[in-house]
Amino acid sequence: MQMLGNIFTAVVFVSVVGSVFCVLSLFAAYILRCIPPLWFSLCGMLLFCLPVLSPDVILIPPEEQEWLEWFSAACRIWVCGCGVLFLFYAVRSVLAGRALRRYPLCGDERINAVCTRCAEAAGLGKKPTLYWGTLDTPICVAGIVRPAVIMNEEIAVQLTDAELTAVFFHELSHMKRRHVLLERIYDYVCLLNWFNPFVWIARGNFSLHCELDCDSSALKFSQGRVTKAEYASAILRLLELSAAQAAKAGKGVKTGKGVGALRFLWTKQRMKRIVEKGSRIRDGMAAAVLTVFLLCTIAFSLQFSREHFYPYPAYDTGTEYSVRQSMEYSMKHNTEYGTGYRE
Repeated sequence: MQMLGNIFTAVVFVSVVGSVFCVLSLFAAYILRCIPPLWFSLCGMLLFCLPVLSPDVILIPPEEQEWLEWFSAACRIWVCGCGVLFLFYAVRSVLAGRALRRYPLCGDERINAVCTRCAEAAGLGKKPTLYWGTLDTPICVAGIVRPAVIMNEEIAVQLTDAELTAVFFHELSHMKRRHVLLERIYDYVCLLNWFNPFVWIARGNFSLHCELDCDSSALKFSQGRVTKAEYASAILRLLELSAAQAAKAGKGVKTGKGVGALRFLWTKQRMKRIVEKGSRIRDGMAAAVLTVFLLCTIAFSLQFSREHFYPYPAYDTGTEYSVRQSMEYSMKHNTEYGTGYRE
């Protein structure tokens, strides 16, 4: 229980720090109208799983802890929640793998030829495997080790070569930028912080930032083969076909992670990002604001760690000790300094 309690203490710490960063991210995105780049979201993911500590504190105290009863109960509930989510993710991965093996290969020569040209232009070693699937998302990437593209046949065959080119550049950019891997890592970050609603909000924003990063990268990889207008038109065309197919089947459009099933707000932000002209001054100001927010979060984490981990807090004595001084004082006077959770 000692080690488990210390781990839970660290998780609570990073969860608080990550929440602060999430609030600042939302403020930047929806109040200041700054669209955070992917590196900013990655920093948020790291803050939710790696503690940033002041150099004069240590994560695990040297003496045995006596946890409060409510803290021990909360620790057990946290472990149970992690176990349930881990089982859910494991079962989902197994079922997804089995479903992928049952999907037929795409035999359409036109679609395969377009994908091959896009893969060569994007600098991929070889064309990914194409499957016909029945997912809610019309076209998406699946798999980390051997990524493949799963397409809805009824929708894909209606796309023109120009629309297919834009769509394939988008999906291949997901592969090249390792977005699928990053999203799976974020899933397990959410697993550790499942009790915190801010981590799930941050996870949703991370998916949006992956799409925005993918749009920018896809236009670069296309090297002029696809214009911004054609790229935006292809996204809207997928939305149209996806909505028409859902209406034909007699069901509402579900919100997913792929190109054709994003929420209206997501699509609006993506369209704005694609068609607007870039401004170095604006981008520089946004990067400066985001950097300040990141530094503020790190400063908060450093100070918060002094109140959360060994040998602090020692404010009741009116004196603060370094780790070495605290251990020497504890050995001399048999005095314990804790994490704030012992009786």
